[in-house]
Amino acid sequence: MSYFNQTIDDITKRQISHGKQRACRQVYDAFSTAVFNLAFKMLQNREDAFDVMQNTFIVAFQKATQWSGDVAFGFWLRKIVINQCLDQIKQNYQQLTVESQHLAQQVDGINYDKQYDANYLLSQLPPLSRSILWLYEVEGMTHQEIADMYQMSTSFSKSQLSRSKQLLHKWLQNQEDQSEQRL
Repeated sequence: MSYFNQTIDDITKRQISHGKQRACRQVYDAFSTAVFNLAFKMLQNREDAFDVMQNTFIVAFQKATQWSGDVAFGFWLRKIVINQCLDQIKQNYQQLTVESQHLAQQVDGINYDKQYDANYLLSQLPPLSRSILWLYEVEGMTHQEIADMYQMSTSFSKSQLSRSKQLLHKWLQNQEDQSEQRL
């Protein structure tokens, strides 16, 4: 079950539009965990995920009147999160790459077998590939929806997804081979 399939009523929408703190807090409490988790999975950086989460709620509260009610409020909010993440990726591509490498070095310092750790493997993917893999496989978006968000063709989404899966498969295969050699 996705936390993004929740909605809000018209009264709450109106109160948010008028800046009522209680209504804003209610919406924040209902969606903040889902927003942060999606941002973190796309960005693999805690601080950036918190920034995206805050920016998402600012945008959502400022633009609440633009939510038509045709889809659940959470799905509308999810689109804002994804757009905020994509903006972050575009702005800080090199910085995110360096931070992902730094996170990987930190993980290396922990004494556990990370060969099958999904978060570790995801952090090794380039940010663009990681975000497309997450949007398609976990968030359940279609290639057309992803392509529209990136303002690219559906073949762009499909090729990025394929490359991501190939990389993950290759890394897992290498880990398997290394494990067998140790035996």
